[in-house]
Amino acid sequence: MANRLLIIGKSLYSHPAFFHYLEREIRHLGFLEQIVKIPETGSDTPTLLQQQIELGGNLVIVTTKQAFAPVSKLIATITGDALVLKENILIPSKSDIYDDHSFLVHHQACAINVVQAQIGKTLPMFLLDYKEREGTLHLFDMDPQSAEVLLAPLANSHDIETDMIQIVPGWIRVDCTVKKYGHLGNFLKSVRQLFAGKVIESTNIFAYLIHRLSQAGKSVTFAESCTGGLLAAKLTSEPGASNIFRGSLVTYANGLKAGWLGVEKEVLTTFGAVSEPCVEQMVKGAIEITKADYAVAVSGIAGPGGGTPEKPVGTVFIGAGGPNGVVVERLHFEGDREYIREQSLYYGYKLLFRAAAEDLF
Repeated sequence: MANRLLIIGKSLYSHPAFFHYLEREIRHLGFLEQIVKIPETGSDTPTLLQQQIELGGNLVIVTTKQAFAPVSKLIATITGDALVLKENILIPSKSDIYDDHSFLVHHQACAINVVQAQIGKTLPMFLLDYKEREGTLHLFDMDPQSAEVLLAPLANSHDIETDMIQIVPGWIRVDCTVKKYGHLGNFLKSVRQLFAGKVIESTNIFAYLIHRLSQAGKSVTFAESCTGGLLAAKLTSEPGASNIFRGSLVTYANGLKAGWLGVEKEVLTTFGAVSEPCVEQMVKGAIEITKADYAVAVSGIAGPGGGTPEKPVGTVFIGAGGPNGVVVERLHFEGDREYIREQSLYYGYKLLFRAAAEDLF
């Protein structure tokens, strides 16, 4: 489910320590796909609120004390409701639940949690946890059997149903659904502790990648052969990709591998384009040309022809690198041409997540 944060009041988001506190407190929701900041309520606030509510998903609105009442009135107007006095605060009468300076109301496909905040004070309770029913985890560097053994006790104790799918070897997506008495927030917190450095919470892992690398001020590039630009297409299908993406070099011909990426002709002659030494130099060449922080390179035999006994169809070398060096792996994927290419795409991203682990986990 999409999660967005709207902060109304410059004093709240311009105070570094408080803003970081707010980010930590709201982390239980998982990845925030958007953070919107506006100084105070104004003439354009009703339109902005209407647009955010129409997007659906979870919308957290954090306001100053001065903005809380006007925002509450706007929410009531937009949802066709009226304000009532509860616990000395005016909130929409259709609020599902409320706490001290915090209320939750649903309108169409949007869950709206309005929270009044003050610098130097403890934040009121965020109430979306009570309605959150589903979440998605991504586990890295683990096989499904081990993941099941480790996750099962946590899922049982928190009354969570899990459904696992292996995207590629070493990357497992876990869809989590709350059962009758479950609490997703507590379950996710336990998972983070158990799988520290190996787990990411996100319903959109590519949007997450863009968000985190943008925060870190890091960039990425690709050097592709058999995938023909699939890695670049996947990333640029997401909004904000331009914040981190330097560009991609699709080098089918050996001449371009040598001329553009600097792959040594001796490597191509001795080992071939589908080889570990070639892909390693493709990674390094892509970083050198684009000055990106991280790079992924792919070269393989997607078929249906072109295979040999030493390198049958489905043989793919995939590498990723960054400041800590380059790792290249030899894979053998089965299936038709497109399935082999798509498996290569996802394995390339898996290696990117490991190469950029310091920025992503």
